[in-house]
Amino acid sequence: MASALIIDADARLTIRLATILAARSLPAAVLVDPGEAVAWVRAHAPALVLLRVELPGTSGFAVCNRLRRDDDTRAIPLILYGSEVPPEVFDGHSKLRTRATAYLHAPFDPARVHAAVAACLSVSA
Repeated sequence: MASALIIDADARLTIRLATILAARSLPAAVLVDPGEAVAWVRAHAPALVLLRVELPGTSGFAVCNRLRRDDDTRAIPLILYGSEVPPEVFDGHSKLRTRATAYLHAPFDPARVHAAVAACLSVSA
């Protein structure tokens, strides 16, 4: 069964995302420490990574760049999300080689999350 990884220190948002993913029969693990992201993704190879921009000690953009530059993790679909990110910042990031597969804004609309997940998983299939 496919699984997802949520990288976020906000328990409220991770519970919300995990609940939305569970409705798609996509179980999710949660990683609070972004410094462990590359090693965790290498070891567990989730079908999808959901990564928050606003993280303690670093940014989701930096973690996304590390995941995209690593040979073992670059092909895993990644959704980058944030609550305080202007649309033009996501638009600019989407033009980079180390871009995310999809972008979302919190608070989450379940229909948008489902659409982004479906699009990401169809890209990786």
